[in-house]
Amino acid sequence: MLRPAEPAKNLKQFVRKYVHLEVPAASSPRFWSIPARSTTCIEFTFGNPYRIHHVDGSRLEITYPATLIGAKTHRRIQLELSGRVETFAILFEPTGLQRLFSLPGTEIVNEHYEADMVLGSAMARLRSRLGEAKSFQERVQVADAFLGVLIPYASTEHAVDDAVREIILKGGCVQISGLASQLGIGLRQFQRRFRDVLGISPKRYARIVRFEAAISRKTASPFINWTQIAHELEYHDQMHMIRDFQLLSGQSPSSLTPQFELLVATVAEA
Repeated sequence: MLRPAEPAKNLKQFVRKYVHLEVPAASSPRFWSIPARSTTCIEFTFGNPYRIHHVDGSRLEITYPATLIGAKTHRRIQLELSGRVETFAILFEPTGLQRLFSLPGTEIVNEHYEADMVLGSAMARLRSRLGEAKSFQERVQVADAFLGVLIPYASTEHAVDDAVREIILKGGCVQISGLASQLGIGLRQFQRRFRDVLGISPKRYARIVRFEAAISRKTASPFINWTQIAHELEYHDQMHMIRDFQLLSGQSPSSLTPQFELLVATVAEA
């Protein structure tokens, strides 16, 4: 079961949504591949901790009680879920976490860290309060109160924030040179600023957003065919879309698992 909830109005420029995920215990482990994703988040684990397999075979980890998770530019990990899984995640707007916690995006892209080690001991206290909450809605209120205190100390919007919003609004279907022109700066300067803030090039970021938009459309309208989605999202052709899917998720559109669709569509919702 996956449930989303909106943040308080004063947090909407920083937080996209809160998400509660609960997976009942099963007789055997389940494996979920995690594709490229445009969002950063902080995830709190309350059920059985899950194992994190790196797809290149380099590492096997156990998830932390509170984990800071950066955006992903490609599929790097697979989760192994055993027993009952329960998590509460704070999904941030593209520069929301950076602005609230003064954290450069370049430090967290394609990485995950124990939240306490990066954001301080307040994360452990927040997890404790979330764990004491008796419902998802009460957890949302706890998170709203905690993050609301940080707003007066948050940094102002970055120059590239307008460009990021344009990419999301258009489902990744943008010309990068046009975004630079709208900001009144050269292409290379725009690319450098964008990467400095988000840790991802604007071209790759737009590619990920378009990938998420495709999954979101298919999930919302299961009977729509992939050819139509490819046309609507301005892929050159369906094969171009398939190549993007394989690059960003390791799978073709037709082979996506239900869990994969559910997770990506929820992240992609604006």
